[in-house]
Parts: sequence; C-alpha cells; structure tokens
Amino acid sequence: MNVDSAELLLVMPVYNESASIRKVVNEWFSEIENWTGRFVFLVINDGSTDETGVILTQLQFRYGVRLEVIQRENRGHGQSCLQGYRIAIERGIPFVFQLDSDGQCDPQYFFRFWRNREKYDVIYGVRTRRDDGLRRVIASMVLRLTLLLFARANCADANVPYRLMRTTVCATAVSRIHEKFFLANVALAVLLRHQPGLRQGTVSIRFRERYGGEPSVPLGKFATRAHEMIRQLKELAQ
Repeated sequence: MNVDSAELLLVMPVYNESASIRKVVNEWFSEIENWTGRFVFLVINDGSTDETGVILTQLQFRYGVRLEVIQRENRGHGQSCLQGYRIAIERGIPFVFQLDSDGQCDPQYFFRFWRNREKYDVIYGVRTRRDDGLRRVIASMVLRLTLLLFARANCADANVPYRLMRTTVCATAVSRIHEKFFLANVALAVLLRHQPGLRQGTVSIRFRERYGGEPSVPLGKFATRAHEMIRQLKELAQ
C-alpha cells in the first residue's frame, strides 16, 4: 500500500508495554485488515525503558510501512495522542482512530465504528462493561460529573481511548490544547462537545483487563490532579 493513500491513521501511545505490545499490534492488524487495507498504524513510544522499543522494531520488519513507530522522550499519554492527531491532520488522512496499548481495547467492536464513519464526525466508545475494577468505574463517573459541573459538557465517557474522529472537524480543537494539559483526551472531548453542528455518536464497548504492565497514570494521580484539570478546563472556556 502507498501510505500517501491512507484513509485511516490508528494512533497508539505506548509506555513500558513489553508484556502486551506484540499481541495488541497483531490483533489490531488482523481486525483492521478486514475492513480496509488503506491504513497506517502509528505507534508513539513515549520514552519506554523496557523492551517495548525492541519489540516494535521487530514488528516493523513484519508489517513494513504500514507500521510506523515514533521514538521520543516521555511526555505523557495525552500529549502522545495529540501528536498522532496532528500527524493525521497534517497528512490529510480523513479518519483517525485512537486506542491504548495495554490490551484493554477489544478490536471486535471496531467495525461498529467504521461502518458509521460517514454518519458521524466523532464516535466514542462507551465502556458499559469494565473488567478493570470498580475503582476505575467510579473514577469515570466522578469525571463525568466534574465535566458537567465545571465545563458544562455532558460527555458519556470523556477519557475513553477508543474513538474514531474525522480529522477535519477536530483540527481546531486539537490546536487549542497546550503541551502541558493533563488528560488531553478529556479536553478534546469537552471542546468537541461544544463545537456547533458536530455529529457525535457512541458505541457500547467492553473494556478488558490489561494484558500486563502498569497504567501510565496511576489511579491515585487522577485525584491529586483534579484541581489542575478543572483550572485548565476553565482556561479552555475563555
């Protein structure tokens, strides 16, 4: 495939996921190939200190130009996502899809997003079933309430990593999120929620347990940075 003709860019940030990365890349390639051959899988290795980089190099030999890897210093999950979105916008790739690298994003739901890509501008997964524990469910509920109170945005699952977006409609919102924003995907969901005329859809998904490793942002860190996120959201509204 000529990468210049890609209609879809998959964006996957990764940090110290040597236990899962090979399986995740393989299963997603297998699924996406059922629906389009015109895609590029962009993996952003965000400063991993384990064997993740070595495994990604091995996978590139298997998949060739369709697997693109960016190696960079650690700047955080949200900023890695933004880098991928900006690349999709710069290259003029019509659709961008974001997923995580820990195996929680089950590829079996992808077709429900892809078949509705012309109907909606943004499609979010909504984690109606979660295998990663009650504390994560509660954290998502608290986040939704916080966004309702402080950002006046009713987002079903604002921090979900499973989302398909039309690049042209999210370009302005992406450009407004600065490099120090905590939970950049939340900021993007809020900005898109307030964007007039945007067609937004949802798909119910199951969120699996991690294949291995540890979350890049521990659960406790969300609580300690809640005030920071609220302040940053208020800045976006100005």
